[in-house]
Amino acid sequence: MKTLANRIAIVTGASAGIGYATAKALVSEGARVVASARRADRLAALSAELGAPDLCLTVPSDASKPDAIDALVERALAFGNGRVDIVIANAGHGLAGGVVSSDRSRWQEMYELNVIGAAHLMRRAAEIMIPNQAGDIVAIGSVVGINISPFSAFYGSTKFAVSAIAEGLRREICRHRVRVTVIRPAIVESEFQAVAGYTEDNFGVTVKRYGQLLVPKEVADAITFVLRQPPHVHINELTIRPVGQDYP
Repeated sequence: MKTLANRIAIVTGASAGIGYATAKALVSEGARVVASARRADRLAALSAELGAPDLCLTVPSDASKPDAIDALVERALAFGNGRVDIVIANAGHGLAGGVVSSDRSRWQEMYELNVIGAAHLMRRAAEIMIPNQAGDIVAIGSVVGINISPFSAFYGSTKFAVSAIAEGLRREICRHRVRVTVIRPAIVESEFQAVAGYTEDNFGVTVKRYGQLLVPKEVADAITFVLRQPPHVHINELTIRPVGQDYP
């Protein structure tokens, strides 16, 4: 029997990278997934790849908007006949540069997505899971949220905040048997770098010495590992790096 059989999961940021890989991994483990992102065409590609509409509902949505998150949660509850068992707060984007060198015009919208949107989704998940005395909330953090880098300091501050919110939530609701986990990936090969504004000059040269980098499926495998644990076992923090990455 598949470990996550019939569990209902929400995955945000599911149009590419870690979110896309995680939606696929959860379906392969038997979960029924509500996959959300802003790009409807990429969600359609995910649905076509899975070929199982009864196992994956795609919902175009903006994870930075509380009203949109509320609507997504309602769709998931309908899909799951009143249940949501797993929530992966993955949607987010990076930003090259530190406090002085990053693009100031992008600060607010990054906080609205990476922090406020993630926190609102985690809160909604907790409200659903507490009465059921079970559930998993997984927030995607980053190694730069604990090892602040001058090359991505403002982005790192959002992941520092996500880690703090998730840990505060864990302490608040663990007595209700709800697990809250932060997954902190290091460098993962995906669209993330281009969206954040990283280039060969400000990023590529540095990472060459790390050797083989992570791919999204490897982070998705770490997430499913956490979810497969017995209900009384809680891996509340997990960091995953390429073996050659010494910092951050």
